[in-house]
Amino acid sequence: MNYLGLISEYEPALVELIATSPSASSRFSDTDAAAAAAAQIDVPELENQTPLAAHLTWIIAALHHNLESKASLYRDNALSHLFLMNNLHYIVQKVNASPELRAMIGDEYLRRLKGRYRQLATGYQRATWARILHCLSYEGVHVAGKLSSGVSMSTLRERFRDFNAAFEEVHRTQATWFVPDAQLREELRISIAEWLVPAYRGFLGRYRHLVENGRHPGTYIKYSVEDLELALSDFFEGSPASVNRRRFHRMTTP
Repeated sequence: MNYLGLISEYEPALVELIATSPSASSRFSDTDAAAAAAAQIDVPELENQTPLAAHLTWIIAALHHNLESKASLYRDNALSHLFLMNNLHYIVQKVNASPELRAMIGDEYLRRLKGRYRQLATGYQRATWARILHCLSYEGVHVAGKLSSGVSMSTLRERFRDFNAAFEEVHRTQATWFVPDAQLREELRISIAEWLVPAYRGFLGRYRHLVENGRHPGTYIKYSVEDLELALSDFFEGSPASVNRRRFHRMTTP
């Protein structure tokens, strides 16, 4: 991406030298595997695009395709999404930083790249947080004939235990993952908080009194809403030390 930015600065001279746009035969050697790879790369064709701009756009599209292939090698689906999102965000940043390159690439392709990394951000959230949010679902907690409250205490306690274990595991892992861009890192944290915090606050507010009136409430209700918000600030720092930088504060219960 740095080289593309440098090349674009020489556009006035290069548009005179590069007279033909890249063709399918010039993009890859003449092999079945190469032809198959070329067919998978979606290269935007802009109206009145110069051959130089077409070459640079093709390079970015090929890079994008290569990154998609590398992302598929990750066993952890959430980490795969995060890897690709980081890289596509970086590409967009680099294009935006060069007015000449941005003019050649075009806003339409930039919007496509932005849409893809936003899609990846949503995919990451689902891959990571869907299971955790399921622990906070009201479904299955209320059982007819169970106590005067209609709540199955065994199910309720299990939900709190499962949530604690799942969140602690994600926190331990994803505090070591890294999102280099500070703004993107903060946007991800805010987005996670918008999913997680209201769900936990609602679940805790609805059932806390039942657990606290039972035996060993601290075993099940370990964290306050503020604890979770504090823990989210550890995410994507990229350092194992960040896992221990903060401590969860156990809620005090009667």
